[in-house]
Amino acid sequence: MRCKLFMSTFCRMKNPSNKKLLAVCTEAALAAGGHALKNINRREEIAQSFAHDIKLVMDSECQRIIESIIHRHFPSHTILGEEGSIIREHAFEWVVDPIDGTANYTRNFPYWCCSVAVRCDKEVLAGCVFVPVLNECYTATADSPARCNGKPIHASGVPTLGKATFFAGLTKDIDPRSLAFFSDMAPRAGKIRMLGSAAIDVCHIACGRSDGYFEAGLYLWDIAAAGLIAKRAGAVCTAYPRAEEHGLRFLCTNPHLHAAARKLVKKHFKD
Repeated sequence: MRCKLFMSTFCRMKNPSNKKLLAVCTEAALAAGGHALKNINRREEIAQSFAHDIKLVMDSECQRIIESIIHRHFPSHTILGEEGSIIREHAFEWVVDPIDGTANYTRNFPYWCCSVAVRCDKEVLAGCVFVPVLNECYTATADSPARCNGKPIHASGVPTLGKATFFAGLTKDIDPRSLAFFSDMAPRAGKIRMLGSAAIDVCHIACGRSDGYFEAGLYLWDIAAAGLIAKRAGAVCTAYPRAEEHGLRFLCTNPHLHAAARKLVKKHFKD
């Protein structure tokens, strides 16, 4: 407890400000996203292939761009990324997903983004999600409103699941509990959609385009930035840790739907 209090005090007392942290998040996300978009003709350059996933050369290139920008401003900070981490003894940790929606990117489907967040003592202080093809830049800090392209955004006021659009994601191994959850949710929700980028899905809750999201097989870097953006837009988020390192299940809804959606999650995921 004393260590935790010390770290929290450290994060509050030390510069940089959240405004500065957000500026670096945004610079890094815009640079990486711009690089990926400019090189969209290289979208099929595969570094590794798995049964239900791929790693692109572009993933690694974009993460290196993000790392170089972060370390130009903060050389001693830790970086935790989907494409590898740079671990240092520092309170500030940057959480990076260079391309969220990689499979979409390979098919030139515009639903992909770059996500950069920074946290201290596990509290996310600033985050940016940049959707290059749509030219949408979502931002927030822990003490400022959520915005898209500089304009304030807000979660929807949809009052019931029956009127809600609910976004979804499935794990690569198709967890039967996820199928059971969505079979249960489908007749309760107005519509269910599955588009392949957790970060964008959660940002769409933040700006009121959709009303809920759940996925059981995510990682911290998938939703670190988007989760903060959604919370600062008035949405409610619940993260459930998984046994896998940095793994989590994640539920995000507008404030009116969270209790009902959380009840369904607990029904199907008891651990």
